[in-house]
Amino acid sequence: MSKVYTSFNEVSRAYNKVRMELWHLGVLWDGSKLDGVECIYDQIAPIAALSGTMGWYDPDSKVITFPSVYLPIAALWRDLGVKANALDVIRHEFGHALADQYPGALKKGGLFRAAFGGTYGENPAEECVADGWGDRYVSEYATSMAQEDFAETFMLFVKYKGKIPAKYAKKPAIRKKWKAVSEIVRRVAAAKR
Repeated sequence: MSKVYTSFNEVSRAYNKVRMELWHLGVLWDGSKLDGVECIYDQIAPIAALSGTMGWYDPDSKVITFPSVYLPIAALWRDLGVKANALDVIRHEFGHALADQYPGALKKGGLFRAAFGGTYGENPAEECVADGWGDRYVSEYATSMAQEDFAETFMLFVKYKGKIPAKYAKKPAIRKKWKAVSEIVRRVAAAKR
């Protein structure tokens, strides 16, 4: 079984690009809570190497860890619509960071629960089913938990600069989630004022 490698330069470029994207969206500024989120390139990450994990966010240290190597199970995840490159992984993990650093933006008015069918945390999203996920979720991975549904939707929101792609705009459940992410981003941006 061959390994999949990611270079330090690729991760650095992706991290800096995502920070700029977040800055343009108004959720990252000098001194913001997201400004303190760092990205570490881990050359020795045995758990990631064994599980195929391409990155994770640790709320205690405010660090996104990106392993240098992981098993090709990640290629299988790509087939399921999961984030597949350093940019998308870091966008996704910044979604977790935003939820961790600005929980009030998610909770206010029950916005998150209404859009994602659960609370941010370990609770699975309601009615998560692998069959037919494309009408309600942006990826099959998003069906695993409400928090992953949010992070996957946030990843695409950042990638497309807040503009919903046509293929999702025609799907009411995804459009509702997109609007929720847009409102959450607006609330976080408002914290700057």
